[in-house]
Amino acid sequence: MTAAADGYITDVAYIPGFYPNMSPVAMRYVAALNRIVPPKTADGFRYLELGCGLGRSLTTLAAANPKGKFVGIDVNPEHTASIEKEIAAGKLTNARVYTADFGHLPENLGECDFIALHGVFSWVAPEVREQIIEIAKKHLAPGGLLLVSYNAMPGWAHLQPIRGMLRQYAQLRQGDSMQKVRDAVAYLVFMRDKNAKYFEDNPRAAAYIDGLLKQDVRYLAHEYLNDHWTSFYFAEVAGMFGKAGLAFVGSLPVFTNFWDLCVRPEFQELFRTTTNRLVTESHKDFCANTAFRWDIYAKAPKLMPEVTDRLRDADDLYFRASRPDITLPYQANLGVVTSTVQGPLYQTLLGLLGTKSMRLSELIAATELKGTPPADLARAVDAGVAMGLFDVTAGPVPSGPDTVTGKIGLTNLFNTVLLQSDSLGGRAIALASETTGTGHTLGDFDAAILHELVERGREGLAGRVETRLAGSGRSLQQNGQPVTDPATRAKLVSDACNAFLTGSLPQLAKLGIVTTT
Repeated sequence: MTAAADGYITDVAYIPGFYPNMSPVAMRYVAALNRIVPPKTADGFRYLELGCGLGRSLTTLAAANPKGKFVGIDVNPEHTASIEKEIAAGKLTNARVYTADFGHLPENLGECDFIALHGVFSWVAPEVREQIIEIAKKHLAPGGLLLVSYNAMPGWAHLQPIRGMLRQYAQLRQGDSMQKVRDAVAYLVFMRDKNAKYFEDNPRAAAYIDGLLKQDVRYLAHEYLNDHWTSFYFAEVAGMFGKAGLAFVGSLPVFTNFWDLCVRPEFQELFRTTTNRLVTESHKDFCANTAFRWDIYAKAPKLMPEVTDRLRDADDLYFRASRPDITLPYQANLGVVTSTVQGPLYQTLLGLLGTKSMRLSELIAATELKGTPPADLARAVDAGVAMGLFDVTAGPVPSGPDTVTGKIGLTNLFNTVLLQSDSLGGRAIALASETTGTGHTLGDFDAAILHELVERGREGLAGRVETRLAGSGRSLQQNGQPVTDPATRAKLVSDACNAFLTGSLPQLAKLGIVTTT
């Protein structure tokens, strides 16, 4: 382990996880939404992940984007060894991983169209953050996009003492980082339950402890025990990347680019009177009490201020209804503001995008939308994406049948490997889709159903899944309680299998994740 890892937890491996915000299609869409020309991907691209952990985002995105070249960097050899096994098992010839700190990257790295770092910036030493800035300056291609996540202020203001208490108490305990964090959380529970004055005066902090008890201990160790844990105001991070010549583009989730979805009406006047993003983003964070940000920056960004520019430079993105059962009026509560979508324009868009995916240019040309100004249509589509009404995909998603028959197979070896290793593992699984350019999450129970379908077909499916469930040691829950009655358990498993066959399976077929013969 290099000196650059000093102060960072390395005696405990991180937890695997897929984060869709890290996908090229998500980053490209946010750029297009904010009228910035996104990198081209049709003929290939280069993607660098800094601090890739166990690499599940890296490998899933590599499987979903075979034309891209993906490189992961992590300082922990346990992490990189696990990724190398996954790359080999899935035969991901477009992915590589290196064990290195950020001051000693491979010499042949070159320029990258995308750089992403999640769970890194707030947790490393200041000198490592400077190395990240230098990497962005040197290795992000002109027009390229960088995604950085970090703990944000002011949302962390009332919670920072919890992190301080956790870390201080953990330092007094014996054992590895997992044991230390277990002891530290137990101490916080004791203090909370005995009505320590901090918790009496901060009821939200007291409630926060319940969330800690539900988290994986490995996550807690990495989140709270690093020496250099820091939360940032947006302007601080923008200033750091500004030194590398990068400009703020936008943020994820998509709704965070819409001030009227984040800020109550009485606070919205500032957004109408200034276009300074350093000011408006900071104002928005205070109004929403933001505690975590996913920000996107660009090097030498090119503007596309008009819809015609967007059609020329970013019309390879497709839109579709996010679910087949959506009806209007559609309501979304995104944390602070509850918004409602309704009206003839959205009804027409749902009618079109509920059966197939379409590009913005195709929507503008649609007979059903004739007479709608292109700018109004683009705003409606983007607002629909922000509110979860529509999804964005890298390629066209076919309509497909609502019922899937025949023998079920998988189109991607990487997905086969995931189902074999992670079904009923207690965590959701993201299966790669070349159609959409990203991963799509299944619960581990649904993943077990799919694996049984692929391996042994439909005959006796529910019984096989029930046997597998019993062998895993996992229990089914009903009304918050474990199910012990065999008949009840059998019915729940049967219902789950039927729901998967009629609901999830046709969607997986449309996404190109499963195939039938």
